[in-house]
Amino acid sequence: MAEWFELIKKAKTIALFSHINSDGDANGSVMAVKHLLDDLGKETFVFVPTPINLSYHFCGINNISCKKHLKQYDLAIALDAPNTKRFGQCEHEFFKAKKSICIDHHQDNENYANINILDSNISSTCELLYNLFKQEHLTITKEMATCLYLGISTDTGGFMHSFHGAITSETWEAIAELSKLGADLEIVNYNIFSHMRKSVFELFRKGLYRVEFFEDGRIAMCCINKKILDETGTEITDTHKLTDVVSSIDGVEITAIMAQRGYKEQSVSVRSNKHNAQRICKAFGGGGHIKASGCRIFTTFLEAKSQLFDECKKELYRND
Repeated sequence: MAEWFELIKKAKTIALFSHINSDGDANGSVMAVKHLLDDLGKETFVFVPTPINLSYHFCGINNISCKKHLKQYDLAIALDAPNTKRFGQCEHEFFKAKKSICIDHHQDNENYANINILDSNISSTCELLYNLFKQEHLTITKEMATCLYLGISTDTGGFMHSFHGAITSETWEAIAELSKLGADLEIVNYNIFSHMRKSVFELFRKGLYRVEFFEDGRIAMCCINKKILDETGTEITDTHKLTDVVSSIDGVEITAIMAQRGYKEQSVSVRSNKHNAQRICKAFGGGGHIKASGCRIFTTFLEAKSQLFDECKKELYRND
């Protein structure tokens, strides 16, 4: 039995964590492990920073995240999070645990847990979990299979890119096996790839109008203030569709989408195929993957926009 699973078997109370502005891999990995732990009879506590995007509510995570807590946990399991700062308002709960496990595929993971299971050459944390479950000969239920498919499909952008890790033949084999195990591909594909709420469409329309191009179109930026989010009734996590579209524009090498969280707090998503998005975000204390990263900038909206552009331009003209 692997050491990580030995810790799970011994623990009675287990807290699960993932990163702020949670995506499909974060929510999928947490819920897959939650279903596993439930089947093992464990008492679980979920800490994924809220709000959680409506697109992921179908998996049920919004009903259980940050709802209950203890003074201490036997075990904390972090999923798809390179450092504890990414737990946002839930970070203090992580340090209540006697032991900790981190399962992740970020290249900049800080090895902060007692046991760290890391693989930056894999499509997603959910694919890594699939491999771990298979190695331990664990039963993957229909619910777990659906959650694992959610993470793999979203972190590969619907299998269209490898921003977050490599898409390999093993990735496709995992998808085939998850389908055989009963993964509900239809509910995932509808909620994530084909369905768009009217409020998100309004944000999308207003956002596209605010896209700006710099350095002969090589840098594209879109900055959304809180007024627009409030007018459209959307959340910061709803801006991911803007990121997908703007980053696909011909000639764009660096895409930066900034959304205002508060007067002096802005959330940023950066994409780049030719340059290091991670390095741009690390300048502000963030991180992620080489081609896709995120951060928060703690200053006013216009000042943050200026600082973000400066870092994008610096990266654009780096020689190394």
